[in-house]
Amino acid sequence: MEPGNETIITKSICPARKALNVLKGKFTLEILSEIIDGNLHYGSLLRSIDGMNPRILAQRLHEFEKIGVLSRKVIPTNPPQVEYRMTEKGTSLRKIAKEMKSWGEKFEE
Repeated sequence: MEPGNETIITKSICPARKALNVLKGKFTLEILSEIIDGNLHYGSLLRSIDGMNPRILAQRLHEFEKIGVLSRKVIPTNPPQVEYRMTEKGTSLRKIAKEMKSWGEKFEE
């Protein structure tokens, strides 16, 4: 190959890897499952997930909002409440999460 004619090879990310990057992380599926099931408030999420750390919950919710999986709405009450809802992008993860749960139950050791 002549100098200057090198082919630039770029690695593309597998689309499945993109989904796994969203779903990986501690308590991810538990948090998303709770919100899908209608548990929309920070305090109730914290109480409903065994072993959940408040800092981790806040961090995960922020990450989900940043990537467009959740929307966040501040409700003007006293004290203010925050409500989380699945976006269209987030709702589309429902089928994936359900299949992962089914697989885990089937091959549980």
